[in-house]
Amino acid sequence: MTIPRQIGPETGPRTALPDYSRSNATVERMVSDLRRGSRRASSRPGTAGTVRALFPVAATRDTLLRAVAAAVLLGGTVIAAVAILLLALGREDGHAPGIGLLIVMFALGGIGLILLVLGLRFALVALGTARSRVEITDQGLRVVGAAGSRAVPWREIIAVESRVVHPVHWLTAALRLRDGSRVLMPAFDRHIWTWSQPSGQDIRTLRLELRKHEKAARGPF
Repeated sequence: MTIPRQIGPETGPRTALPDYSRSNATVERMVSDLRRGSRRASSRPGTAGTVRALFPVAATRDTLLRAVAAAVLLGGTVIAAVAILLLALGREDGHAPGIGLLIVMFALGGIGLILLVLGLRFALVALGTARSRVEITDQGLRVVGAAGSRAVPWREIIAVESRVVHPVHWLTAALRLRDGSRVLMPAFDRHIWTWSQPSGQDIRTLRLELRKHEKAARGPF
């Protein structure tokens, strides 16, 4: 039995049921166009594909703590400088400062210099914590830090090192490249109280991605 799609004379038909064959054809064309578009996008040169990003575990907390530490240390530098200035102005005119006063002034100057270096370090690391991330793409890794970013292709990476000592970042992670250099990843800077802990899941994720791309580069044999 055939169900008619139209009822009435040829001059004025009234649609009783939709033309499902046309609808199916339309859906099939849409799916086909989407598949062709996705294939063109994946084969287009320079297309990054899926991008995943790894961030510091507690970026907001770490940024706040490091910013507060930087403010306290830089404030101590200002206090030391003011104390030196007051001691220099407080001596009697026409008299050279005594040996005791010189020792105190040099001690304050050394303390102020140390506080200045530490304050600048914490300020830089706080900025890096706020901006830092590691983006994982099909072509490689994009490492973003306080001063800028760097794209590192997979073929240049030999290993992901989790315990790298640096004068600014202290204990952090880095990518070891074929030319012997390293690319630091500020997103994995660690606090002093976490130095004894093993590396986190993000480092393992990067190592798994590196092994996967190494196997793909070697081929099936």
